[in-house]
Amino acid sequence: MDDVLPALQRKTMSDEEMVDYLQRCLMDSKAPRPSIEALLHAFVTYQAIDHTHADAILSLTNTSKPQSVCKKVFGDDLIFIPYVKPGFDLAKKMAFEVKRHPKAKGAVLEKHGLIAWGNDSKTSYLRTIQMVTRAEKFINKCAGRRKAFGGPRTKPLPPRERREFINRFIPEIRKTVSAGKRAILHFTDSPAVLEFVCSKLGPAVSQQGPATPDHMLRTKRIPCFLRLPPNPLGAAAEEIQRQIQAYANMHKRYYDHYKKPGMFMLDPYPAVILIPGVGMITSGKDLASALIVAEIYEHSISVMRAATYVDRYVSLPPEKAFEIEYWPLELYKLSLAPAEKEYSRRIALVTGACGGIGQAIVENLAAAGAQVMATDLDLEKAEALAQRVNQKCRSNRVFGFRLDVVNESSIRKTFENMLLQFGGIDLVVSNAGVATVASIDRLARAEWERNLAVNATGHFLVSQEALKIMKRQGLGGEFVFIVTKNVLAPGAEFGAYSASKAACAQLARIIAIESAPFGIRANMVNPDGVFEGSGLWEQIKEKRARTYGVNGKQLEEYYRKRNLLQKRVDPKDVAEAVLFLGSERSAKTTGAILPVDGGLREAFPR
Repeated sequence: MDDVLPALQRKTMSDEEMVDYLQRCLMDSKAPRPSIEALLHAFVTYQAIDHTHADAILSLTNTSKPQSVCKKVFGDDLIFIPYVKPGFDLAKKMAFEVKRHPKAKGAVLEKHGLIAWGNDSKTSYLRTIQMVTRAEKFINKCAGRRKAFGGPRTKPLPPRERREFINRFIPEIRKTVSAGKRAILHFTDSPAVLEFVCSKLGPAVSQQGPATPDHMLRTKRIPCFLRLPPNPLGAAAEEIQRQIQAYANMHKRYYDHYKKPGMFMLDPYPAVILIPGVGMITSGKDLASALIVAEIYEHSISVMRAATYVDRYVSLPPEKAFEIEYWPLELYKLSLAPAEKEYSRRIALVTGACGGIGQAIVENLAAAGAQVMATDLDLEKAEALAQRVNQKCRSNRVFGFRLDVVNESSIRKTFENMLLQFGGIDLVVSNAGVATVASIDRLARAEWERNLAVNATGHFLVSQEALKIMKRQGLGGEFVFIVTKNVLAPGAEFGAYSASKAACAQLARIIAIESAPFGIRANMVNPDGVFEGSGLWEQIKEKRARTYGVNGKQLEEYYRKRNLLQKRVDPKDVAEAVLFLGSERSAKTTGAILPVDGGLREAFPR
């Protein structure tokens, strides 16, 4: 403080000078850059300070006459500071007002929030609670006189129809929003959101601006409020895309009007899309980001609702909003985010996720930044896998879901859930499989048909549904089929498995041929003898050992010794091949087979 407080003697200080000055005041030169509001807090000479952006406080300051409203609620207990952009000027103003009002318990900053202070942290904290409670009580009194957002204009669609809307239109929405940068989308239809999007005043109020300038880093200045027919399900995808593009064009005009030399335009597409009768779609680089946007905008709705009870909602004028949205000191926060990972902004589906290979693939994709739907017949295992991987990643990247690849209803339900959670699909790792050990003359027809159903038809049904969405998204896509070395080098008493996997390989080639014009690739991985964590091998190990005339305990060693490299093939080896084929590193490769078998000359692709 001895170093910081002399800055109060300055009459003016530019942002650049302030940043440089504070940097020189650091006790540790490697510490993060001090907050934009460091001087604001430093110049309030009390021991403890709490600075919050409580919804109730913002509701009072975002009205047409915020000073008179705050005077009525707080009297002389709080100083009212008219809007000033954060930085030296606001800090100087605060210091001046604190000196003029020595008995004040804090200050309310227009469009900004509440600062409470005291000579100890308990006093400061209790004053924060006291002032927020006063604001809440005042708002509750006002609420009885008016309907929220002027009352309802339309009714929400039933839950089933809301989900039908998302299933029908979100691929095209993602396509349009991703014109700037590929985005993960998340759907929210909470009661508060539905009340807002279905209200009379919602469309107009939403376009006034943010509840506080800090929100713009996440939500942008305003959302895109779609205008749809009375029955939203009767909307046309092209019209929805046109409105989203119109929003982006409007942002470009806004940027061109206020820009200064040296600036660059941020992604112009909306972070929040409001849909009357349906709910809200938010976007981000990953699900966590999209959920944060949703949470922040729900706070904005809370502020807007309360402000309309008190008076009418008023935000910053566009020029002031632009000053914050494109303020270098705010944009600096974005530069502090870690670099995006290889699979950031990508959505993957893994079938058969709970086997040894499937688990390794899910772990690799999540670690590389993908959002993953880990599916398996065993829901409990799929959810446990998701929980374990998420704990390791410290992020909700993986969702566990039950999927029966031979059940079309189950497949549709899985993709509908993916659209609700993530907004689309970019990568399918088709891994689910079964195997039967028997010579052709002893092979039961039911087992033949079961192998064909899972190892061929299942891959077809999942691919078919994914392709429909990928083509509507227009963002390309990748398929990686976990096939087997048996496609090229079949083994005795493995006819059902080998034949059905050969059909899967041919399916992959056809997808590569048909889907290339849409930027969609399909490749295959041919593993051999991957025992670790494999439920399949647990079922067939003894029978397969008899085929080769070895003891069951010796089978894994038998597989290792028969390959050229004399290497054991592990799930992580297969997962690394998948990571390569699903990524931009293999962007010029489609219809290919990548063996992961230690080198089997009879299984060399030809």
